[in-house]
Amino acid sequence: MFQLLRRNWYKAQVCLRGTKISHTTNSILMSSESPNDTKRPSSAILVNPPKQKKQKLKRYKQKKVDVTSPLGILQLEIDELLKENSLARENVCNDIKTILNDKTNEIRDKYHREVSNVKVQKLTSNGDGLALIDNPVETTKKQIVIIPFGLPGDLVNVKVFKTHPYYVESDLLDVLENSPLRHNELIRDKYFGKYSGSQFEFLTYEDQLKIKQTTVANAYKFFAPRLVSEGLLPEIGTTVASPLKYNYRTKITPHFDMPRRATTLEVRPPLGFGQKGRPKWRKETLEVGGTAPILDIDRCELATDILNIGLTNERRKFDVEFKKYKKGATILLRENTVILDPKVPTEEQLGEGSRDINGKVSYIEVADEEHGVALAKTCVTNSTQIVTEYVDGYVFNFSAGEFFQNNDSILPIVTKYVRDNLQIPNSSSHDPNYLVDAYCGSGLFSVCSSKGVTKVIGVEISADSVSFAEKNAKANNVENCRFIVGKAEKLFESIDIPSDRTSVILDPPRKGCDEIFMKQLSEFHPARIVYISCNVHSQARDLEYFLKETENGKDYKVESLRGFDFFPQTHHVESVCVLSRV
Repeated sequence: MFQLLRRNWYKAQVCLRGTKISHTTNSILMSSESPNDTKRPSSAILVNPPKQKKQKLKRYKQKKVDVTSPLGILQLEIDELLKENSLARENVCNDIKTILNDKTNEIRDKYHREVSNVKVQKLTSNGDGLALIDNPVETTKKQIVIIPFGLPGDLVNVKVFKTHPYYVESDLLDVLENSPLRHNELIRDKYFGKYSGSQFEFLTYEDQLKIKQTTVANAYKFFAPRLVSEGLLPEIGTTVASPLKYNYRTKITPHFDMPRRATTLEVRPPLGFGQKGRPKWRKETLEVGGTAPILDIDRCELATDILNIGLTNERRKFDVEFKKYKKGATILLRENTVILDPKVPTEEQLGEGSRDINGKVSYIEVADEEHGVALAKTCVTNSTQIVTEYVDGYVFNFSAGEFFQNNDSILPIVTKYVRDNLQIPNSSSHDPNYLVDAYCGSGLFSVCSSKGVTKVIGVEISADSVSFAEKNAKANNVENCRFIVGKAEKLFESIDIPSDRTSVILDPPRKGCDEIFMKQLSEFHPARIVYISCNVHSQARDLEYFLKETENGKDYKVESLRGFDFFPQTHHVESVCVLSRV
């Protein structure tokens, strides 16, 4: 249609100018002769119609995200906020196309502005505040604004700096009126409110635990609505506290970036963790750590004491060696535990680790009075080095760069809770009991749950993890564990124990279990299931699918559900759900 209109336009121009049209070429023949003059050949010049160059417009690139990821969950939280304020999506949509193609930045500057007297309404599962503000261009609309370090009830000033289709991001500039939840006097980290490592230091620990209990409840409301509406869930238990509120992390990864287009480093770059936007609400932190996207951090209040000693050592080393790097890098700091032999000097037992200014391996001695052993803590920086974690009298070896729970203070509480909930009801002391530990990793739950169980079978798709699990069982003198490398689509194929005398532990990665695995689990039909998750949202999705969509899911009930606080001062919560066959 567009080509036809353009052709007719040119024909009209030809008629006005007294020119000829060549129907064979659809071109215009320009001639000085009269249109009726056919006595001699025309000295015509072929002129093609000018092609109009289309302007290439920028488009908003929508990221493909897992619905149980923070960005996916945010969409559900936005819908909930809209419902509470009697609004629809069209009432808060932003004109992204215009902003992206605004060459003068006039429209963009209207959107990206400071907004005063904003009342924070909700807290997201990611620990950010949510509020409604007026749309600066379309006056009949509102905008949903994300406010890091904002708490429900706060009255704040913010600066909007980024626009998405249904929300905008902002920096917190001032807190004009404090939420009843806010207790800034509790803050002990000089970087808090500026970096992305923690979100909740201004909350009492009791409030932190309550918020995490709500996070678990919301996850099931969003991803297991049928279980909620049909009353198939028990009351969600209180969140189990961590014995340590600070200095609990046994692994941190400070990093640095290479400046754009640079191939060598002439100036030492900041080494630390990412800044959370450009917040200004804590005036005393404005110069702390610098203003770059990565803050220069010399201490992490969440990390164990030995890791902070290691951080000091590695920063001093980095000050000297930074010019050797050709690109940005991450420095691993992992706590290692040495069980000391009192007959041998401590320094001779330490192995390799981060070294102090004198070249000696740094360490801290601690005592485990319950088990009557002395321990030395060192800091390992080589990701391939084998490290040891000490949990409730058990030792676990694994590569420093591999996954292992990062808060060993709460692990004895969690492993005991799991062990207690694996017991099959109405069993006599003579009845055999079996355990399958799916996603067994290096054998943490297999080994810690082996007492009182006839046989443990650990299943893992990683051959390296199975190798470590076998070694860990041997190191702890556990003889009733067997570990197998299982294929994801045939995970229970090699398991030959009676399902009605078997409990199953699930401890999958953040993405949770897939439908193939859940169908296999249903077909195996175990007596009990304990599902441990670092992502309660994927856990809720998986359990609704298992109970409602698999063949034997109807045979199970949810006995208990509660969170465990592996990461105090942050928004993260791990959850444990116990199911029994009825």
